[in-house]
Amino acid sequence: MAIIDDQAQIKVIYEQQKKVSYSNICELFDLNFKKICRLVPLLPAIKDDHIAKKDLLKNLHLICHEKQPYTGTYTLTHQHDLKSNTINRPNIRFKLYFDAQLLEVISVCKETTINKYHPMRHNCSDFVFQWELNLFMLRWLEYCLDRYNGAKWQKDK
Repeated sequence: MAIIDDQAQIKVIYEQQKKVSYSNICELFDLNFKKICRLVPLLPAIKDDHIAKKDLLKNLHLICHEKQPYTGTYTLTHQHDLKSNTINRPNIRFKLYFDAQLLEVISVCKETTINKYHPMRHNCSDFVFQWELNLFMLRWLEYCLDRYNGAKWQKDK
């Protein structure tokens, strides 16, 4: 009986997973757009940084990087004060396509990528990377909706 090394075993498992298609990713973009609009109802009009405050929860920050009539680029994060620095975690930057009603994740944490230590990183297609980033966003939005639904959003000073 031959012993399969870890990398080979991981590759077999990874290749058995459902193949990611353009259609799957578009469905995820659509679902994330709907969830962000539930979390931040006035999002199409937001051109400045905003904060959601609710009960004793850590403030949720929406940072506006760019807002055009049909698109916008934002970051959704918590800000953590560490000694003399403020760090954003998770630091999820995304682009909204208001006319198409889609949300596409651009990056998760500038310093690292979500797949930095992914064992099959070099075998992943762009679709798989997009899928994993946007699936992470879906889970983050579900977490935020669970905790911050109905929160009051106000301009960050």
